[in-house]
Amino acid sequence: MRGLRHVPFLVILIGIAALAMLVPASHAAALGDWRVAQVFFYSACLVTVLAVVLGLATRTMRPRRIARSQLISLIGAYLILPPLLAYPLFVALSGTSFLNVWFEMVSCFTTTGATVYEDFGRLAPSLHLWRGLVGWIGGLFVWIVAVAVLAPMSLGGFEVRSAETAGRGAAAGGGTVLV
Repeated sequence: MRGLRHVPFLVILIGIAALAMLVPASHAAALGDWRVAQVFFYSACLVTVLAVVLGLATRTMRPRRIARSQLISLIGAYLILPPLLAYPLFVALSGTSFLNVWFEMVSCFTTTGATVYEDFGRLAPSLHLWRGLVGWIGGLFVWIVAVAVLAPMSLGGFEVRSAETAGRGAAAGGGTVLV
């Protein structure tokens, strides 16, 4: 666990995505849908290898500006994770384009609720589980980013609820709440 402190946040997110792929793989195996289980298991292995290689390559990097590196990780998460999350869905679904599954994973990860697949009977139960799991992970990601990254920078609306003026520290005797 000590070694994870030096791994960039984006690489940790890729590792979490790889672990999350094991959930629909297990679900599909329990249902006897071996093709979907195999797709998710192999995708998890591939993404794990990617996370390990990136972790080894970037473990000695130290960012000069922590705030900027956190914002770059945030942007990178929204650019890199959806294609990685879409890959097993693309392989498991026949007759669909990568653009469709990419849009589906962007929609799930950002928790917007838009979907390409109106006919829910087309998707196997494990694929529905994957869509829901990605939505849950995306929602948790938004909360973590809001509290851990945006709040300390006085970004994202937190300055409205705080007792201090945006961009400055709190006054010595307390401040007024701008609610």
